[in-house]
Amino acid sequence: AQTAKLVRPGNTVVIIGAAGKSGVLCAYEARKRAGIMGKIIGITSSDSGLAKMKEQGFCHESFKLSATDALSCYETIHKVTGGKMADVIINCVNIPNTEMASILMCRDGGIVYFFTMATSFTKAALGAEGVGKDVDMIIGNGYTKDHAEITLNLLRESKQLRDIYEKLYA
Repeated sequence: AQTAKLVRPGNTVVIIGAAGKSGVLCAYEARKRAGIMGKIIGITSSDSGLAKMKEQGFCHESFKLSATDALSCYETIHKVTGGKMADVIINCVNIPNTEMASILMCRDGGIVYFFTMATSFTKAALGAEGVGKDVDMIIGNGYTKDHAEITLNLLRESKQLRDIYEKLYA
């Protein structure tokens, strides 16, 4: 539901953990919101996650990268975006030390949404200051107005998305 609020038409969006349960929903919604002029980039740390992202097709580009390796993430997104970086970063991985990758992949004036309880906000704040990045950082709390209805509507409108979740939870 936060993705629906954050992503605008034409945005470039990076989703860290795009192969995971939350990441898949974010990728689908981001692609819908960014529209035909937008670009959705998925990051996962595993070969199986990379295969899932490519099979699902919600991301325009998919990469196997460790979000704990900030420099590799930065270099990849810098190359893919021609140096423009991403407008929105959505961090869905529940592992520590991914703050700097999130910040470095974002353009100045962009948004980093930390939807993970592993985030150290001290590292995020001091890291952004240390590298001179002017980004808006949002703490995910799991609640957004109408989030349940938005999610159910996504599952209703996309058979592919519904099938993914039925396979996971049926």
